[in-house]
Amino acid sequence: MKNFDLHRFGQALKCQLMVGRKLWIRLFSIFTLVMFMAGLFWTRIQGTPYKIMETWGADELYHSYERHVTQSVVFAVVFFCIAMLFGAGGMFSQMKDTRTRSAYLLWPVSNLEKYVISLLLSVVLMAVVTIGAFMFADALRVFVDWVTGRIVIWGIPKFFSPQGEAFTASGEWRLLWMVLSFVFYFHSLYILGGTLFRRQQFLLTSVTIVAVSILLIIILNQIDWSGVDIEFINGYWDEKTQTYIKVFHPLFYILNSVLCALIIFHYWASYKLFTRMQVINNKWLNV
Repeated sequence: MKNFDLHRFGQALKCQLMVGRKLWIRLFSIFTLVMFMAGLFWTRIQGTPYKIMETWGADELYHSYERHVTQSVVFAVVFFCIAMLFGAGGMFSQMKDTRTRSAYLLWPVSNLEKYVISLLLSVVLMAVVTIGAFMFADALRVFVDWVTGRIVIWGIPKFFSPQGEAFTASGEWRLLWMVLSFVFYFHSLYILGGTLFRRQQFLLTSVTIVAVSILLIIILNQIDWSGVDIEFINGYWDEKTQTYIKVFHPLFYILNSVLCALIIFHYWASYKLFTRMQVINNKWLNV
């Protein structure tokens, strides 16, 4: 069988979408409800009551209520990150029992096509569903605010505000590189865990990451670091330009490069594990 055929891939992707449409509709409904209730909590329960804010000036009322809306957006961003990790951990959730596992592995498409389809659904479609749920939940919150006579402040523009603008505007692309490296590194860990573990992938991957992190901290604490004085990010004030210039240690570039290499390795290892999956595997591991 040809390793990757675009037409066959498109037909298989369409088929997988149709098979799992009920699950995605259910996830969209649950995500919408959670973020809608969170929006009501941040704007109506916590903080200063709206009746008191109405006694203030128009500008102060707007800025105070805007802070409440921003808090609901922060929750939505955190929820989005968790949902993406959950999707990465469950990229092969359609292979829970022997029947569905056998049907998926015997699907008349190549292993690469199967893997890319699962990756697209767990990453791209999960992102679309989560963002769509937030937008719908925010619209519902705004509708409730409008019906009850409150000022209307949308949270959607705040969700899509360029978070990396502070990095790019100041020319510190290195900081943006570091943040994105950590984000994709953790995502790649959950992709690998979602492929390695046969059941409870999100939970077992999270427990493994926490356990390994604690073990590394214990080991590193046994090392005497008194003679090591490395500042990864330093800087000085430039009198000519009247700006603070950041200086990055060479180890900063090395560690970020290693992190990027590990990300690629995790995705590659995930694919290799998938190609070796069998209908009958270990009870907890796909090996």
